[in-house]
Amino acid sequence: MATVEWYRQFLAPLVLLTGAGIGLAVGLYWNRLRKLTGSSDIQRVADSEAQLAGIIRSSMEAIITVDGDQRVVLFNPMAETLFAWPAELAIGRSLSDFIPHRFRAAHAEHVRRFGITGVSDREMGLQRALCAMRRDGSEFPIEASISQISVGEAKLYTVMLRDITERVRAEEALHRSLQLVKESEARLAGIIRSSMEAIITVDNEQRVVLFNPMAETLFAWPAELAIGRPLGDFIPERYRAAHEEHVRRFGITGVSDRQMGRQRALYALRRDGTEFPIEASISQTAHEGTKLYTVMLRDITERARAEAALRRSREELQQLSDGILAAREEERRRIARELHDDLGQRLSALKMDMAMLGADVDEGRDTAGLLDEIGAINGVIDNTVASVRRIASDLRPALLDELGMIPAIEWLADDFANRYGLAVSVDGAEADVPAQTAIAMFRIVQEALSNVVRHADATTVHIQLTQSEGQLVLRVQDNGVGWDKVSSASGPRKSLGLLGIRERARLLGGSFTIDSTPGKGFCLIVQIPHERVA
Repeated sequence: MATVEWYRQFLAPLVLLTGAGIGLAVGLYWNRLRKLTGSSDIQRVADSEAQLAGIIRSSMEAIITVDGDQRVVLFNPMAETLFAWPAELAIGRSLSDFIPHRFRAAHAEHVRRFGITGVSDREMGLQRALCAMRRDGSEFPIEASISQISVGEAKLYTVMLRDITERVRAEEALHRSLQLVKESEARLAGIIRSSMEAIITVDNEQRVVLFNPMAETLFAWPAELAIGRPLGDFIPERYRAAHEEHVRRFGITGVSDRQMGRQRALYALRRDGTEFPIEASISQTAHEGTKLYTVMLRDITERARAEAALRRSREELQQLSDGILAAREEERRRIARELHDDLGQRLSALKMDMAMLGADVDEGRDTAGLLDEIGAINGVIDNTVASVRRIASDLRPALLDELGMIPAIEWLADDFANRYGLAVSVDGAEADVPAQTAIAMFRIVQEALSNVVRHADATTVHIQLTQSEGQLVLRVQDNGVGWDKVSSASGPRKSLGLLGIRERARLLGGSFTIDSTPGKGFCLIVQIPHERVA
């Protein structure tokens, strides 16, 4: 009975602790057991001892047992492997030889306090990471638990530990990956927030799940109200069905991204119901078993206006080019006609007069009659010279070169007044401008007066030329029927004369505007920058 009781008091706790992963140096007590037990009991103890020793030897965890002085009394094969210490050299050494210097004092105090508590076992390293030290001084992270038992008046402390270097590396790698993910998400969120394009993400049901600040600006919807709404709320009604079908087909294709609107123009809808043209691209991603569609779009209203203006400008330039060619041909016909009909007839008459004069001289007519014929010939010559000057003035007035821009414009005003019965006045001081500017201003006034004659049904025209704030400003105002911008289908843009005026102003770096009201006349305004003025 005494033998069994000894087994219970001594060996059973060791086996129990070993089952929990704690091995003890059973051999230290083997002789004592032989003195206190019978042969059958000894065999049972030997069997248990062999089983316990096998567990300790084959354990995948390092097992170290120390006595009350914290000197090693057990060092299993896995401990030899981890610490690179053979057991015969490790046994008897202080436990501190296996702990980095900076942790030794704290660890010794931890074991001492643990011995006082009377707790049988405890996991170590809950408050901070644990490190062990190999024979060569290198450190490695560990995970450990400690247990204690009393054998007589002595205490034994057993530590079970494992090298968690790979796990720490994996955790650090995971932490780095998570950190990178967080940083990537933060960057992505920053990009989405600061993007100059509207970004909208919808789910499978085409309900908004992301609405960035630019989308709020373009659509005039706050994000908190936009999220959860169907995408159709942001698309004009006539396009909704087609757009939903487009997104559905895009989801089936599996293509990651695609530009939208290649076949036709796209339009979006603001909160107030106004529409605006957009350029967009769409992409899809799978997230937690569902698909997300992201649309990136920009308002291309200004670009559409610019493109429309460019198309209109090309059309107008084509019209202007055609008009210029036609006008050039017409001018050539007019000059040819005047040369033929006017100069040709006058020169023919002059030739006939000279022939008649020669015949009279041969016949010995009196001097008085010859003088009359010579006077008539001189009249024809004067008229011919005047005709030549008029034709030349139409091509380029000599006054423009001889006297300057204002006198040339005044001569032009008098000529139109005499020809068409208009009251034309000119107001302005002479400006010292480059020849190119003077010619352009003269032709602009000429074309403006021609338009008044053709379209205005006016009786008075006032021409004003001023310099103000670095600008040379020309105004041509009539009291005619004016122009209705709304009802007029052709308008000034369809007038080749006004197109020509605008192009002349543009070539000088200036601008061309009109101010007109039906029934209240028409005002043409041309401004040339001051730096263009000499």
